[in-house]
Amino acid sequence: MFPQCFTRYDWCRSYVLPADVTATIPLTGSVGMFGAHNAARGLLVEVCRHTVAAPVALDYRETELADGDILVDVTVTARRPDGTTLVVATVSRARRRPPDRTGDWTLTIDGVRHVEQDRVWPPSLSMQGHMVACLAPRPSATGADR
Repeated sequence: MFPQCFTRYDWCRSYVLPADVTATIPLTGSVGMFGAHNAARGLLVEVCRHTVAAPVALDYRETELADGDILVDVTVTARRPDGTTLVVATVSRARRRPPDRTGDWTLTIDGVRHVEQDRVWPPSLSMQGHMVACLAPRPSATGADR
């Protein structure tokens, strides 16, 4: 990950997921584990905290590109109190050279990419949760999107 993407607060805590969450990485961290896994768990926790949702699933994937850059895809799924599903995906590109453009971090909420939020460095996890709370479509009053 990138040195500017997290605050000191993000590094002083460990995010723990409930046992019923489906995840492609361990639900808890331990000494020597990847910090990227803690950040992925943190995204789910912060999205749930800011949207008052319950955690459901976390999918973490890394892809090495031909130029040596690495894409880190994190998709989290949460259930809102009304039963509707919220799906948030972030993609971070770890470059082997300094970034020269925006778009190295992207945010997609319920299938809609928010290009106005593309950034060179990812925001802190708490800020990502806040962004999702502000940008996520509100559930319909009829619950038709369940």
